[in-house]
Amino acid sequence: MPSITLDAQRWQTFSQLLTATAYQNPQALLESFLQRLIEFWPAQSGALLYIDPMNAPFSLEHGELPADGHEMIEQARSVFERTTGGEQDLGVYGINDELALVELTLRSGDAEVGLLHLIVSADRVSPENEGELALLLVGVAGGAADRVALLNTTRSELDEMNLLYQVSQSIASDIDLRSLLRTIIEKVTQIIDSESASLLLVDDVHKELYFETPSSNNQELRSYRMPIDQGFAGWVVTHGQGLIVDDPQNDARFYRQVDSDISHQTRNILTVPVRSRERTVGVIQAVNKRNGPFTEHDLRTLSMLANQAAISIENANLYTKLKEERDRLIRKEEEVRHQINRDLHDGPTQSIAAISMNIEFIKKLMHAMPERVEDELNSLALLVKKTYQELRTLLFELRPLGLETQGLIATLHEYASKFRDPSGMQVRFTPGNFVGRLAPQTAAATFMIIQEAVNNARKHAKASMVWIELFQDSERHMLTAVVRDSGVGFDLQSVTTSYEERGSFGLLNMGERATLAGGSFEIRSSAGEGTQIIIRVPMLVEEQN
Repeated sequence: MPSITLDAQRWQTFSQLLTATAYQNPQALLESFLQRLIEFWPAQSGALLYIDPMNAPFSLEHGELPADGHEMIEQARSVFERTTGGEQDLGVYGINDELALVELTLRSGDAEVGLLHLIVSADRVSPENEGELALLLVGVAGGAADRVALLNTTRSELDEMNLLYQVSQSIASDIDLRSLLRTIIEKVTQIIDSESASLLLVDDVHKELYFETPSSNNQELRSYRMPIDQGFAGWVVTHGQGLIVDDPQNDARFYRQVDSDISHQTRNILTVPVRSRERTVGVIQAVNKRNGPFTEHDLRTLSMLANQAAISIENANLYTKLKEERDRLIRKEEEVRHQINRDLHDGPTQSIAAISMNIEFIKKLMHAMPERVEDELNSLALLVKKTYQELRTLLFELRPLGLETQGLIATLHEYASKFRDPSGMQVRFTPGNFVGRLAPQTAAATFMIIQEAVNNARKHAKASMVWIELFQDSERHMLTAVVRDSGVGFDLQSVTTSYEERGSFGLLNMGERATLAGGSFEIRSSAGEGTQIIIRVPMLVEEQN
C-alpha cells in the first residue's frame, strides 16, 4: 500500500477529526466530524445520516447540496437500515461533468449505522490511500457516536429511574387521598414532559368517568364527567391497556366535548389504565408532549407510575375508609349515649323523681292524714314496679342476656311481648320452621339488626304493625330473618344515593353487622308499599356422630 502523505493543514484537520470523539452529544459530535471531513477531503459539501442503537435516526447537512446530488442522497437514505454485517464500502457516483458523489458507510464495530455523502469535484476524487483513511475515520466516528448515544441513554435512564424512585417514595409516603392524587399528577407532567395531565376515576354506580384531579392549568375539569365508554379514557378502561394517539383530532374515538367546553386543543395524548386487584379503577392521561410525540418509552414509564399509583391509591383509600369508620363509630357511640340518656331521662329518671316526691309526701301524711298512707303506699308500689320494668326493658334492649342462655327465638318472643310504643305500633313474632342453632355472636348480630329495623319502622315508617319472621334453609344451613312493616315505605334508590349526606347510619350498621356475621343484608321498599328487611346468616352445622 502506498504511504500516506499529508500536508500540515490536513494533518491539523485530521487531528481535529480524531479529537471530535470528545463530544458528549452524538449530534454535535457528528456535525463536527462532517464539517472537518469536508475540509479534510476536501469536498464542496456533505450530508450524514445516523441511526442510533435505539433505532432513532437523525440527519445532517453541511454546505450547499446540488439538486441532483440531494436526490441521490435521499434515495440512498430511504432504503438504509441499521444492520449488522456487510463490508465497509466507499462508492463514487457521477452527478455531472463537474461533480461527483462519494458515499461511505458509517460503521460501529460490525454494524452499519449510517451513511456519509460528500460532494466533490469530478477531478478531485480522492486517491486510494486517502479513501482508505476516510473509511477508517467514518469507522471511528460511527463507533464514537454509538458510545456517546449509549452513554447518554444510560445516563437518561439512570436519571429517570432516580426520578421514578423519588416519585414512588413521595407517593408511597402520602396517605391523604386528595394530596396523593395531586402529587401523582404533578409528577406525571414532570416525568413525561407534558403540558398537562389528568387522573380520571371510574364511577361504577353512574357508569361515568370523572376528573378527580386535573393538573393546575385545567381546573375547569374538576367537576367534569363523561360516559365511561367514550373517548380515549373510555377505550383504555374497556380494553385495560395503554394508548398513544398522535393525531387525536382525526381519531374517531376522540371525545371532543371536553376540548370544546374548556377551550383547549389536544395535539397528542397518552393514556394508561390504573389497575387495582385486576380491576381498572381509573386512567392517567398526559396531554400535549412538549418536545415531539409521545413514545413507547413514555408509555412504559407512565404505566410504571400508574402501577405504583394504584397501590398507593388503594392504601390511601383503605386509610380513608379506616378513618371514616373510626369517625362513624365515634358518632355511633355518641348516638347511643344520647339515646340512653333520652331513654333514662324520659323513663326511669322521671319515675325515680316521682318516687322520691311521693315518699316525702307520705312522710307528711303519716302525721297529718294517716288514713291515706296505705293508699299512697300502694300507688308508690305500683310506680316502683313500673320503674323496675322500664329499667329491665332498657337493659334488655341494650344486651338481652337470654340470647346466651335461651337462644334467639325466646329472646324475640320476649322482645315482642315487652315492646311498647306511644303511637300504638305493635310487634308480632313468628318463629316459622326455625329449629336450628346460631353461634352466640351470630345470634347477637341478628337480634341487633332486627331491633334496629323495628326502631326504624317506629321512627320513620308510620306503621301500625311490624312482623318478625324466621325461615330455615336446612340444605344451605342458612337462617333468613324478615322484618316487614305496614308503613309508608320509601324510594330505596334515592335514599341509598344520598344516605351518607343525611348523617344517619342505621342501614349501614345493619349491613355491616350482617357481613361481620358471615351473612347478607337486603332492603326492599317502595313508596306506599311498606318496607322489608331481609337478613341471611349461617346456622351452626350439627356434627354427625
